[in-house]
Amino acid sequence: MNRSMIFSGWGCLAVLLGCLNSVTAGDVVQYGKMHEVIGQQQHQGRVKFAKLVKQPHFYGVGALESLGGEATILDGKVTLTQVKPDGKLQTLKLTPQTQAALLVGGYVTDWSKHPLSQAVSSDDLNSLIEQDARQAGLDVKAPFVFVIEGDFQNVELHVINGACPIRARMRKETLPADKRPFEADLPKVSGKLVGVFAKDAAGNITHPGTSVHMHLLFQDAKSGEMRTGHVEKLTVTPGATLLLPEK
Repeated sequence: MNRSMIFSGWGCLAVLLGCLNSVTAGDVVQYGKMHEVIGQQQHQGRVKFAKLVKQPHFYGVGALESLGGEATILDGKVTLTQVKPDGKLQTLKLTPQTQAALLVGGYVTDWSKHPLSQAVSSDDLNSLIEQDARQAGLDVKAPFVFVIEGDFQNVELHVINGACPIRARMRKETLPADKRPFEADLPKVSGKLVGVFAKDAAGNITHPGTSVHMHLLFQDAKSGEMRTGHVEKLTVTPGATLLLPEK
């Protein structure tokens, strides 16, 4: 076998391995699955954020490699939030090598706007998004990205820190001190929700009992820095706007 054939073989293998790291469903690209990354502790880096945002208008949510924090991408701008050893939050600076262990998102250039005239709890948000998406002509059987802009109340969120607090609660496990997440209850906050709607995707894209995986982007009142966290519960207040990909 000559040298050119050997290099060609390695090139094909590299492409194959790259493809195995990601899954495309509809207009959404996914790196890692929840049951792998969280349940099986396969939380190695799968994709560099810098690679994703080379193409404009990417929106997505995910977790850093080693489950070392939360990641949210809004129109190509990456916000990374991590728990410090003292339990407080810090915003990480993106480097060309920063990777996600889990990431779901997509490229969206045009959005349709859907004003929300009434308060919507997280329990009702799944059906509201699905209903508006159907009316907008989206295929609700395939995952899609959404954004909600406005004010939010009674927000329960966490920033992962090496282990998933939702999984720990479900299994009635106590996390060790070095893996305890940052958890917050915010009575009222303005910001943007970035999320992925995915029906029947528990253990893959979403946690059990929900069809959405969403993160909140908000400005920290003390530092002025942007923060992000994984939303567990919240109420969307009247006057907010739901953005859906325009077909």
